[in-house]
Amino acid sequence: MSAVSPAPVLAVAGSFSIDSILAPDGRPVVGKVGGNALWSSLGALICGLAPRVLAIVGNDYPAHVLDILTNAGLDTRSIRKIDRPHPVRVTFAHLPDGSRIQPVPDHMIRQLPEDVQAAFVDTTSRPDILPLGAPTAKDVPTEWLEEADFWHLPLLPLHRHREMVAHLGGASGYLQSDCPARSDLIENPFAKLSETLGALDVFLPSTSDFDVIAPQAEIPEILQELTDIGARTIVLKAGADGVFVKDSDALWRVPAYPGSPVDPTGAGDTFCGGFLAGMALTGDLVEAAALGSAAASFAVATADPLDLVEIAPEQTRERAKQLRAAAERLDGSALSLSPVPAGASVLSNTTANT
Repeated sequence: MSAVSPAPVLAVAGSFSIDSILAPDGRPVVGKVGGNALWSSLGALICGLAPRVLAIVGNDYPAHVLDILTNAGLDTRSIRKIDRPHPVRVTFAHLPDGSRIQPVPDHMIRQLPEDVQAAFVDTTSRPDILPLGAPTAKDVPTEWLEEADFWHLPLLPLHRHREMVAHLGGASGYLQSDCPARSDLIENPFAKLSETLGALDVFLPSTSDFDVIAPQAEIPEILQELTDIGARTIVLKAGADGVFVKDSDALWRVPAYPGSPVDPTGAGDTFCGGFLAGMALTGDLVEAAALGSAAASFAVATADPLDLVEIAPEQTRERAKQLRAAAERLDGSALSLSPVPAGASVLSNTTANT
């Protein structure tokens, strides 16, 4: 694993989205901003490091959002604008029982006012549109390959994930990645992942990914399979059960921070950004996981990612100290889940293909 830089430069390359949701009471909320690159970047920011952001936005993406991010300290100069409507659009329906549907089914959209229905467009299953919102290797500024010390790739379509890993794998910095799009992995997921895992310093999937792509697999099996196909270090986000950190030496579990979740959207991505900052600041996997979990606890407490710019890094670090103290080293041969504390943060990814 790469040495920790005394003045680390972080880079996040992923997608911004425009979301339309149905609240549990059926109220529509349209035009919300989200996306894995947005949440990940803010996760790093509230841990004390402001990353460079590489993303693509359409001509209708709210300009004030980029202003807010820039004023908060994020380097947004390499966010590329394209002359078409924003390509990454996601819809969610939050149900009264706490569950969620993505995308929103047509029958639920038809019950909305006609002037609102048009906003409920979900492109996450559109291979002709969705990749337009994901950066390519050509979008990476040449100087970043030498200047960026720590890279994070959020969820990308599988072909774009492979392209970016191949491009960044030759750079000198640390490289971590979330799981590629689940829809691209449903058949033979481990074989498809094997092409890139060996090039990553850390792989950060979630149990919700494997609920879809390998629904019969248990956590010990997932960790072993990923190790067998080349993963060097695995950080498995397991929802309210916390995070499992596995490398060649040990297996650790870092709990989720107890609280009162408002919306789980973006929690997994915020964790990844916090983890990236943690690796840059400490170089320690468990310390980084605690910082990521602390960052995610703020994400689940808001429905708007832009609220995170108000969180001071000191607040995140204080929660991280508590989580690090509660971390436990596990016997991998007898791995089991502890009871889930009421109101624990949810750390799984919640946006299927952005």
